[in-house]
Amino acid sequence: MLEITSVTAHTECGPTGERSDMPLPLDAAELRKTGNLIEISVHAQLPVENPILEHATFQPGCSLTVSCALPRYSRPAQGTPILCLYQHKEWWMRPTWVSCFADVPERTQMLVWKTRRAYKSQVREQWHVLLAVSDGECRADIRGCATDAADAAGGVLALDSSTNRVGQMSLDGLALLYARGGDPYALIEQCVTATWRRLPVGPKFLRRFPEALRGFGWCTWDSLGQNVSESGILAKMDEFKAKQVPVSWVLIDDGWSQTHNNKLTGFGADPTRFPQGLAHTIDVLKQDYGVHYVGVWQAFQGYWGGADPDSDAFKERRYMFETLPGGMTVPSAQPMWDVWMDEERRPELGCERFWWRWSEELAQAGVDFVKVDSQSTMSVLTRGAQSYGTLLMRHRAVDLAASAFFNNALINCMGMAPEDYWRRPYSPITRTSDDFFPRIPESLPEHAIENAYCSLLMGCLYHCDWDMFWTKHPDARVHAWLRWFSGGPVYCSDALGETDPETLKPFFDEDGVLTHPDGVGMPVIGSLLSDPVHSTVPLGVRNTFRGEEVLLFVGLNTAAVQSAHIPAGDSACLVRNLETGKCTQVGAGETLDVELRYGEYAALAVARA
Repeated sequence: MLEITSVTAHTECGPTGERSDMPLPLDAAELRKTGNLIEISVHAQLPVENPILEHATFQPGCSLTVSCALPRYSRPAQGTPILCLYQHKEWWMRPTWVSCFADVPERTQMLVWKTRRAYKSQVREQWHVLLAVSDGECRADIRGCATDAADAAGGVLALDSSTNRVGQMSLDGLALLYARGGDPYALIEQCVTATWRRLPVGPKFLRRFPEALRGFGWCTWDSLGQNVSESGILAKMDEFKAKQVPVSWVLIDDGWSQTHNNKLTGFGADPTRFPQGLAHTIDVLKQDYGVHYVGVWQAFQGYWGGADPDSDAFKERRYMFETLPGGMTVPSAQPMWDVWMDEERRPELGCERFWWRWSEELAQAGVDFVKVDSQSTMSVLTRGAQSYGTLLMRHRAVDLAASAFFNNALINCMGMAPEDYWRRPYSPITRTSDDFFPRIPESLPEHAIENAYCSLLMGCLYHCDWDMFWTKHPDARVHAWLRWFSGGPVYCSDALGETDPETLKPFFDEDGVLTHPDGVGMPVIGSLLSDPVHSTVPLGVRNTFRGEEVLLFVGLNTAAVQSAHIPAGDSACLVRNLETGKCTQVGAGETLDVELRYGEYAALAVARA
């Protein structure tokens, strides 16, 4: 059983911020077991003899460390890697595989591993999941913790809780979940489900996939970049029309809005690029090109450099903003004034008014959905000044406005820091990887594994957006199949003259409607503990389509041929290639082997008895 071995506060004190470590009683972290699920919560309070004198407070980063030990029988089987999902950039997570707990990287959010034990002349396998949870004012991270060389292969892990704010005297909230059993996917789902009664994040089944994003889409980003304009958009739409590509929705990405010196100056469109206004562009798209839905890009802080409170549009609305210690002005998480709501008086936040007013103006212009970018930047901007808990108010403001004006059609982007994805009440979709980099073809492996493995966790909370792709590209078909298998939005960002309709044909039915798998695409069980970039096991992604199992295998190792294996089980099965229609009968107890070189793929449907 998981055991708490020590609790250490990391403090700072005095005008120079002198740092020290302070041992705390073990009951500063509470361990609770319910069935096969273990929860660890922190309830830590620093001692204060006289509050008007200098006293120790928690450091804003790595405020508290709980050391945990796993018994030997719960440690990974010899030679079996541990899958780690960890935050490697301000905004993104990625997978890595390590051989022992000591090598678990900092800022890890989830661990998955397998154990083997001999029991009555049989070998029993069991899966284990450790999930960090960001609750209250804190975020939690898991990392390796080898106390000495002899313990490097042992079962010691560190759980770090951080507040992001100076002066904090107490920490409180759920921090870790641990489950073990026979099905790794069910264990992850179980851990996430356990948070619903404790955290403000809504359950996945209440986050319906937006109707606005069900069809095939086009995004302006990799085509027009920040030079997006009405004329550029309409030129591309002429091409789609000529090539009979049924574009259902258009996302007008970064570059459309009113800005100056990298700051937002108003809620409307750039008057040079959209001389007749955003509403005119949207009307032409819908009336002349048959586009059903149009969305626009926004930044969580207003624009990359925040907002300009002295602009003509905002100088009478300064109440919506606050200026952070670094000098950037952003939508405010501070109360403005008392307002009446539901017959009660309560403070309204500046960010609530900001997102409501902007969304209202966009809806009046005909906007149907939004993509809100740069979300995890806010933790960096507010470091030392605001706790992670403040992000709940910011996300609630965005989600509430999107629900009211866009029927909850919102894509969250650059927001895979845990303090963000655990604090969105309603929004249904999150990006699960760094950008698609079409001009860097060798970026395929990284992009594919980030999306597939991060969907193990994100897919229990959200519908997953695996980003745009190009239909004319060295890996166009691989990218297209990956997007379809994701179960999320399917959209390209082709430049003018660069659309290949043949790439898209497998994904439309006979009526020209884009098809969708039933759920979220996730790695097959044979890929969970194998690095598909460096091992002989390819990336495998599983979903279902109209109840039938569908599998995608992609070769991602440039140095070796990779092999996937599809076992029939106790009954025969029929494997059908989704592109060619070729069928292969696999007898009971037999296995179909698929060999793939780098960049090759196999999209298959499996009909089992």
